[in-house]
Amino acid sequence: MRAIRIRAASGWSLAALLAATQLLAFSDRFLLTLVATPLKQAFALSDAELGLLQGSAFALPYALALPIVGVLSDRGGQRGLLLAGVALWSGATLACGLVGGFAALFAARAVLGLGQAVVGPAALSVMATRLERARLGRAVSLLTAGATLGRSFALLLGGAALAWLGARGGIVLPGLRPLAPWQALFVLAVLPNALIAVLLLRVPPSPVRVAGPSGAAVAWLVRRRAAYLPHAAAAIASVLMSQTLTAWAPTFYVRVFGLSPAESGLRLGLLVLVAAPLGHLAGGGLLDRLRRRGREAAAPLLLGSGLCLAVPATALTALAPSLALSSAGFAVLVATLGFTGPPGLAGIQVLTPRRLRGRVSALFLAATTLIGIGTGPFLVGLLNDRVFGESGVGRALVAVFTVTGALGALAAIRAHRRWRAPAPKRNRPPRGTAG
Repeated sequence: MRAIRIRAASGWSLAALLAATQLLAFSDRFLLTLVATPLKQAFALSDAELGLLQGSAFALPYALALPIVGVLSDRGGQRGLLLAGVALWSGATLACGLVGGFAALFAARAVLGLGQAVVGPAALSVMATRLERARLGRAVSLLTAGATLGRSFALLLGGAALAWLGARGGIVLPGLRPLAPWQALFVLAVLPNALIAVLLLRVPPSPVRVAGPSGAAVAWLVRRRAAYLPHAAAAIASVLMSQTLTAWAPTFYVRVFGLSPAESGLRLGLLVLVAAPLGHLAGGGLLDRLRRRGREAAAPLLLGSGLCLAVPATALTALAPSLALSSAGFAVLVATLGFTGPPGLAGIQVLTPRRLRGRVSALFLAATTLIGIGTGPFLVGLLNDRVFGESGVGRALVAVFTVTGALGALAAIRAHRRWRAPAPKRNRPPRGTAG
């Protein structure tokens, strides 16, 4: 019997496949936001505990695993890493639907973080190795768009599936107790992951290579910290706002406008499906265009511009008196935060030599995840519990986003100045000329 051969993906098809992997990862990651209301009722959780499940439970193991994954990515074998990551996070997603309390759910979210830590460094390492630098901004925009579209799929398809499961009263699986609709949603979410695992066999195998000393990436970052640190701070602000919005927006529309979780997911999923790709593709395309024109410091400039625009968009979303006006603000906010994604991530690739990109990207993603995802959702939940109350979740979002956006914009301005500053004679400039 003849063996089935799978043609290797390359170029834009490779970028699209990696973006699809990112899409499924983020979809599984953010299913919890859709079912926050029934989950809170089932386990008698506080908003702070919900924030921990959506943020720190995932972010801490994710961030701790990233440096290790970065080293492994620089040594090759990215395809094997991606397949192992899919298997691990799929098992954790399944567990989220079967556990029976806060502690077990916290543990499942931690394993989910470990599995998904593989995707970013491995995908970026493959892209940086196999795509031309002139295409890097647009390729990274596909990856970041895949992340946002994953949130959209979690809300849109998850909302539709939740409505269907609700009409059926959940499902019963052989050998298991009857599952409530929100539990069954996690079980069904695992099915597409099997297909992406098969498709990942098309990723060209990378030869194992010597990555150099493990401290080389840290040493590089320390020497060029004047360019990296403010850019990373601005990117962290963008991630914090984006992830916190995704974590609390469905609950906001349930509590403030009286939508059901399914209705909230469908409405927000459709808005994200349209607005997010426009923002990501615009950010990546404009970044490539400006860099072709010699604007090497374009990444922090675009990042700061998006953060400035995000603050009034947040106020419109959270404080609008009508559902229609709030939904319009939400679409603008999603597009604006999407616009900041490619400059934030591609800027790190531009600053970093190819041999170090896996490790530097992993350290960057660890910082953005630990601070952005680990603190943002929890802060909003804490403000809900202690200051604004459950119906004041919109005001909590405005408070957190105003401070975060202002600080991030200031950091982006500083990064832009540092990127444009003359380079020291003994070092290559931090303006994106790293090979």
